[in-house]
Amino acid sequence: MGTCFSSLKSGKDENSVVRVQQGLLEGFRVKTLKGYLCDVFHGIPYAEPPVGSLRFQKPQPAKPWDGIKKCNKYPNRSIHKEMPWDKALPRANQSEDCLYLNVFAPKIREDKKYPVLFYIHGGGYVMDSAERYTAKNICRLLVSREIIVVTCHYRLGFLGFLSTGDDVCPGNFGLFDMLEAMKWVHSNISSFGGDPENITLSGQSAGAAASDLLSFSPLAKGLFKRKIVMGGNSYCHWATTSKQEIREYCKKWAKRLGWKPKENYASKREESEDIFNFFNGLPTSKLGMTMFFSNTIFKECQLPLAPVVDGDILPHNLKILRETQEHVPSLVGGGEYEALLFCAIGLLRGSEKEINSAIDVLSKKSGLARSKIEAMTEKVYGDSPALRANSKARKMFYVQLISDVFANYGNYRFMRDCQRRGTECYGYSFDHQSKQMWGWLQHVVPFTGGTHTSELSYLFDCNYMSAPLGMNKTDKVVSEMTADYFTNFVKFGTPNGPDSQLPKWERISSDDEK
Repeated sequence: MGTCFSSLKSGKDENSVVRVQQGLLEGFRVKTLKGYLCDVFHGIPYAEPPVGSLRFQKPQPAKPWDGIKKCNKYPNRSIHKEMPWDKALPRANQSEDCLYLNVFAPKIREDKKYPVLFYIHGGGYVMDSAERYTAKNICRLLVSREIIVVTCHYRLGFLGFLSTGDDVCPGNFGLFDMLEAMKWVHSNISSFGGDPENITLSGQSAGAAASDLLSFSPLAKGLFKRKIVMGGNSYCHWATTSKQEIREYCKKWAKRLGWKPKENYASKREESEDIFNFFNGLPTSKLGMTMFFSNTIFKECQLPLAPVVDGDILPHNLKILRETQEHVPSLVGGGEYEALLFCAIGLLRGSEKEINSAIDVLSKKSGLARSKIEAMTEKVYGDSPALRANSKARKMFYVQLISDVFANYGNYRFMRDCQRRGTECYGYSFDHQSKQMWGWLQHVVPFTGGTHTSELSYLFDCNYMSAPLGMNKTDKVVSEMTADYFTNFVKFGTPNGPDSQLPKWERISSDDEK
């Protein structure tokens, strides 16, 4: 099972069998090299397959099954286009039948109630999967610290977020998938030794934004206790979109895929039905999406598809929902240079045109005149004609600017809101980096540093940027510290823990202006 852990010798008596509300599940038992025993269950159905008449519908709870369902391999992933560096790697199948979750638990004991980390993967709502987070690393870094980890798949792209902006196709199906998975976990995690009253909702990037959105949905009330949001949250401009924007985007893509609209429609609803019927008739192969080769997010600070305020899972505008949510202890942050990853993969180049576009976005989103934004960038970043004439300095300036637009401003607003409301909050900026973790991408960036997804390399030993070259000694120390801090928060609501020997992590206070 790899160099980090090995399975126990085979034998049915060593497989883990649990009973959940729908029936019996059989997982498999593994141990880390340090001898810690873990029970792993891959591919647990939390909802009925969203196929046929259930395509573009809210998920339906999983039905009971007969016999024992074997949960020993990663489940189908949602339909999407692979990341360029993932194409050569062995992966689970892609399918519309993708509503499954994975449970990683300490060896199940009836006398234990372990805290639970429920994690939602990122990928701009259109790509990636939970398969990236492997059993060997989750068991070694997290489960061995006596928590249960749950990861889930949800519908991506058009399958998860198609919307006509009205009740014909309101959208948010992927968000409802996550909610259904949360409900399943709350109802069944005690069968794995978990505590349903001590669940931390978490995610990274779009998964972080979705976690934050779910945290103030009335439909998720009582399903979690805390939240961890990494590299994104609901304050980020790209976290949601408007009904009009998503309608226009879906219309544009429908035309690219062959939709022939009528010259005139009797009503807007008739057009909506035509758009919906077109997408509903498309084969699965036409519905995969990717963020690559599209710079919409950086030109307009907007993802192609995203959740909308639908009057259902998000019943009111976000400002009202935030004000009415209960106090949820939170851990929030991201990479020091969030946008650096996107330079590495060619989505950003730091050209004068891109810089001007970023300033336009700031002006549009803030409501401030462009001249004021330009004055602010000069004051904050030292922007000047001389700086822009220096290629490397210009790119560093641009990375800092886009990092602030993309994530840092959202994190700042999140933390200030916690300050104002008196909600316990711990913030971080992940600045550790190494050549080993950057891999070959270190040769195509103007500089290296902590960036979008960096903390995942150390929390899950999961590398988004390139095939990792292995951790050096310092990396391993940082990884152990990161796992300690995060699991302490899951267990105790503070990254420090009751008897921690770690450097103290101060909470955001009302006196903290940073």
